[in-house]
Amino acid sequence: MSLKPYSFEPNVSDIDSFEPNYSVSLCLPNVQGRAQVEVNEWCNCENCAKMSNDLECMCCSEFDNFTHWVNSWTSLGIESEKIDYLEDSDDTDADPDYVDCANEHIENEYDDSDDDFSESNINNSIRSIIIPRSRSRSRSPLLEPSYYLGKDNITKWFFDPPSNKIRTRRRNIVLHLPGVKRVARDAVSILDCWKLYFTNSDVDNIVKCTNIYLDKLRQNYSNQSNLRETSNIEINALFGLLYLAGVIRSNHLNLDDLWSDDGLAPPYFRAVMSKARFYILLRALRFDDIGTRATRKQIDKLAPIRTLFDNFVTHCQNNYTVGENVTIDEMLEGFRGRCSFRQYIPNKPNKYGIKIQALVDSRTFYTANMEVYVGTQPDGPYKCDNSPMSIVKRMVAPISKTGRNVTMDNWYSSIPLSLDLLKNHNLTMVGTIRKNKREIPPCFLDTKKRTLNSSVFGYGEDILLTSYVPKKNKNVLLISTMHEQGDIDPESVKKNLRL
Repeated sequence: MSLKPYSFEPNVSDIDSFEPNYSVSLCLPNVQGRAQVEVNEWCNCENCAKMSNDLECMCCSEFDNFTHWVNSWTSLGIESEKIDYLEDSDDTDADPDYVDCANEHIENEYDDSDDDFSESNINNSIRSIIIPRSRSRSRSPLLEPSYYLGKDNITKWFFDPPSNKIRTRRRNIVLHLPGVKRVARDAVSILDCWKLYFTNSDVDNIVKCTNIYLDKLRQNYSNQSNLRETSNIEINALFGLLYLAGVIRSNHLNLDDLWSDDGLAPPYFRAVMSKARFYILLRALRFDDIGTRATRKQIDKLAPIRTLFDNFVTHCQNNYTVGENVTIDEMLEGFRGRCSFRQYIPNKPNKYGIKIQALVDSRTFYTANMEVYVGTQPDGPYKCDNSPMSIVKRMVAPISKTGRNVTMDNWYSSIPLSLDLLKNHNLTMVGTIRKNKREIPPCFLDTKKRTLNSSVFGYGEDILLTSYVPKKNKNVLLISTMHEQGDIDPESVKKNLRL
């Protein structure tokens, strides 16, 4: 049987003439420069396959001289770990011919008195000296692949997780500790807290706009006693009655039932104002100037409440700092009135209403940012992209660069978005992902051979992909830039087993 070597490099005189009595300091410069030699006709037997570069090429006819050089080199007592001049400084992921020998057991002891090497000893000698030990997760094409390949044939998900013997990464260090901010620490009563979000200036603006509409209504009524101008105190009383109706779960009752004097209705409503005045104030309540609304609606569909809504969101951000975990999701505020951007979502408690995207603290449920979905805005300063990635980037603006984690569902999440949040905003992301994404390997979608409650992990660059089977023939895909190891909570495993 002919012995075919790994193929190292062309025949050069300095290797063939190498003798053990040469000093290492004299040999290293010559050997190191051999990678620069350009040799076209290097094969003497015409049976050797040319490798990807001259450094790896060697004719089998040179193998006897090379084994003699290996034996002479090891006799000097030089450890293979110290031969830095033969290590490839390039990333091994870019070299498809690289062979990873980190997990192979290599014998480094040689018999100097025996010049006739066996095939196994020769191969082990070459591997221990020539092939550097790499930390990369790449493997030889001759071995089994070390990664899953996405449907796009580009994205790689490695089998093995990265090393966990490192310091806490910057993306997992939370900046700006959560809690009440300085401007809100002096609030001690419920009314003080309410005024942090609806300031006196906001109420004054509501009173002003409501009085403008009351003047317009006054022309249509003969009895104008209930159409008198309102004030800050009366508007605050109106808001108080609305809160009270929600607390006692009477927000869907008829006004006659709330102002009834049969002893069944709460006495608070009759004590504050009459039913007719309450009805008129609800009808005339306005948050913008009705006279200029038509002009503003030409560039903004949210013009009737734009000023008050933006002020409220600003107050939410100025008064409190959210915790380390936040959630982005949509909510539907029930509304069946006339509105061009009213939505219908059948799986919501209120099927009709106004859809609002919100950034909420996962532990305290505090709202840090909101955006009303109004569809496509007219050309102007309020026109924006309504794609999921753009919405998320606008939502996370208050917490950008703070090292927090964002959780979202599969309508928002995508692999490019998660990497963008990590790179440009220093935010990690955890969320489910839809199965039609091109970066997902096909084997993560196949559930026929998967056992119940089993998980498969794929490790990408700064991202973890998980496929979990909660029930037969169904799997859930999850991506995370917060986690690096595919660890499973033992308590959740016990819970699933009990179920």
